[in-house]
Amino acid sequence: MEAAVEQIAESLIETRVRTLALVRAIPGARLVTPPAAFMGPILWDLGHLAHFEELWILRRLSSRKAVDERFDRLYDASLSPRPGRSELDVPPISDTLAYMGQVRARVLELIERIVPDAGDPLTRDGYVFRMIVQHEIQHQETMLQSLQLAGEQAALGVIAAAGGKEAPERTSSAVDAAAVERESVEIPGGPFDMGTDRWAGTYDNERPRRSVHVDAFVIDRFPVTNRRFLEFARDDGYRRPELWCDAGWSWVSEHGVERPQGWEDGDDETPFVRRFGSVVPLAPDEPVQHVSWYEADAFAHWSGARLPTEAEWEKAAAWDPHVDRARRYPWGNRTAPRARANVGWKRPGPAPIGAYRDGASPLGVEQLVGDVYEWTSSLLDNHERFEAFPYREYSEAFFGTRYRVLRGASWAVHDPMVRCTYRNWDLPQRRQLFAGFRLARGLS
Repeated sequence: MEAAVEQIAESLIETRVRTLALVRAIPGARLVTPPAAFMGPILWDLGHLAHFEELWILRRLSSRKAVDERFDRLYDASLSPRPGRSELDVPPISDTLAYMGQVRARVLELIERIVPDAGDPLTRDGYVFRMIVQHEIQHQETMLQSLQLAGEQAALGVIAAAGGKEAPERTSSAVDAAAVERESVEIPGGPFDMGTDRWAGTYDNERPRRSVHVDAFVIDRFPVTNRRFLEFARDDGYRRPELWCDAGWSWVSEHGVERPQGWEDGDDETPFVRRFGSVVPLAPDEPVQHVSWYEADAFAHWSGARLPTEAEWEKAAAWDPHVDRARRYPWGNRTAPRARANVGWKRPGPAPIGAYRDGASPLGVEQLVGDVYEWTSSLLDNHERFEAFPYREYSEAFFGTRYRVLRGASWAVHDPMVRCTYRNWDLPQRRQLFAGFRLARGLS
């Protein structure tokens, strides 16, 4: 258990180092002014991180009193939704950083004295500590989304210092992207084990493992590239209502959407893309990024295809037909994700397709985790064996008919967030996500 404690403590520390590096690089005005109405101020996120940690570790496991009882409402995400957070009386950055440091020091002191209890789901396998790590990684990604929307170039330096680099990675067996970007892989029909029974490092909506039948289908070997999406845009894809669902066409018409978020015209008709305020030529071989579900769905109709369901996506990513068993990662159950996928701030955007050949799934589908989250056709919903834990507001409160599921992981998350069973979600019009998609087709 001593080794596990050291590993969790190290993960907590490494994650906080990245958060503070971002904060130091952000101009003060960026901390308090969100770049869009649906994004809250970063300063609130920082206080929320500390309060979440205080609530679930210090107050639940050691019965400490609240640092400030006012924070219970101020930093409760369900009581203080994003659009109104700019109006809240949030403590200044100096006080917020002091609060974060105070809570974290107490947590690191406490972690060595907590005895895991197999009967207590909060402490079993270090569950609550791993939850805190993942929660902070998710908020780091939200901060990067805000900085991307705001055009904040300082983020590029933080990403580079954390181990990123501008140059795309290529393996020795790199592919000719233009020749293979439309290739697809056939996934056999039949049942497979979807979800997980793994406790440590997973969320309630991933559990438990259950058998799900999926009919045979084909799925793109790679995510849709910028080159392919540019063809759609140049074929008047944004001006043809027959390609869009009714809600999607209303969204396009109302907001005048003509291209993915961040794309800009170039002098020679080759688009440029804005990344954290830096304008660079659009890389044709990279997965398209910052597209909404509406745009992904319209592209699928234009292509004579569809988006995969999340069950199809997970089977393509995790199922190993040789042993009839699902894997934790597409490449297996071991090896840190950063070695086989574009995660962990390696670069400030997606890597070219074919860059991670050794990260392929057993059936040969590539770049399923890392680079961009991938929209699916599925709505976020529960299943008959779902049990909310440790709080229903994480996922159960979002079940219904509004949110679409995304699968995989983006370049902006780190190893603890990477696995085949992880489920992300957002409203179909959202484009701040580091999200793209791949296509699927039925065989019947």
